[in-house]
Amino acid sequence: MRKNYELKVKLHNYDVAKWKADSYIHRFKDKHHFLEKQKDIYYYKVDGKRLKLRIINNEYGHLVYYDRKDSRNKRVSKYLLSDTKNPFELDKILRKFFKVQLVVNKTREIFTVKNLRIHLDRIQGVGIFLEFEIIYKSLDEAKILMRDLMKYFNIKRTDFIKNSYSDLILKKKNKKNAINS
Repeated sequence: MRKNYELKVKLHNYDVAKWKADSYIHRFKDKHHFLEKQKDIYYYKVDGKRLKLRIINNEYGHLVYYDRKDSRNKRVSKYLLSDTKNPFELDKILRKFFKVQLVVNKTREIFTVKNLRIHLDRIQGVGIFLEFEIIYKSLDEAKILMRDLMKYFNIKRTDFIKNSYSDLILKKKNKKNAINS
């Protein structure tokens, strides 16, 4: 299984975070910066493990199985990923076996360098977020890089968000339903 070390925080200023992400990756040679429209279809969790189909720019997708404990700290995710050139057909198949729990629509601005992915996410109905993902072989090296990123972006431990975007949306829906009932 692949592994990444990640953290997520709510953003107060998208433009400042974008400037910092851009200036951070520009210190390196092999860097990339691009924008994606993503639709994440979450199928119901089994034993805390998740399965989602990510459709990117309505063109292609990834089926992702992941196992991650919700933690307010930086966290480790173990995952399997399979690419698909026909995500809509795959979704039809998956819906024959699984109920859809939720669909998350987002615009993700992505900055990559080496094993680091910096995401600036606009999540429909929830807000804007910054996320770091470090794909690693050595967790100790990933922790050093994460500390460097936290310092550079001025992120404190109290800023961390433990929930996935799907969990944040579900919480918001449940709160709204509780108020309306």
